Amino acid sequence: MLNMRKQEAPKPSDAPAPVATPKSVYDRFPSPKPEATAMSTTPGQPMADTDTGPTDFVIGRGTRLKGEIEAGGDVIVEGEVEASIRAATMRIAAGGSVTGDVDAPNVEVRGRFEGTLNVRECLTVSGEGHVSGTVRYGELKVDRGARITGDIALVDEKAKVVVSRSEANKENRSE
Repeated sequence: MLNMRKQEAPKPSDAPAPVATPKSVYDRFPSPKPEATAMSTTPGQPMADTDTGPTDFVIGRGTRLKGEIEAGGDVIVEGEVEASIRAATMRIAAGGSVTGDVDAPNVEVRGRFEGTLNVRECLTVSGEGHVSGTVRYGELKVDRGARITGDIALVDEKAKVVVSRSEANKENRSE
């Protein structure tokens, strides 16, 4: 038999619509699945090798860190860091700041950096980013509004300075 009854529309709930809350670092960088980090429960059995490679190191908002960082993965700075950093990639979030020496293939700056920055591949500075100090880069991407000051130079693959901004300014003055 065919049902000719009109389907009832769902009733709107009396609950207010959910309010968007700011995402925390835990939402943006979820923790690993529990089964991937579970330890062996059998005595005498070695733990399974569940390491899938380097992980991110996040310095969260409101955190101050001083020292030396050597990371196989990404370093993400949302707080304040005064350190020497070696990483696969470094990202300075808006509101984050780094003072010190950084050596990484790729760096993205949305916050503030002051010191010596050696970027072998690509340095990206967003519109709200500020970079000052000695900067060496393989490729440079700068958004409108970004600020870069100091001794800035392009390097070739062998880490030799090709053109230095300060040297170019001296040559232009002497002509």
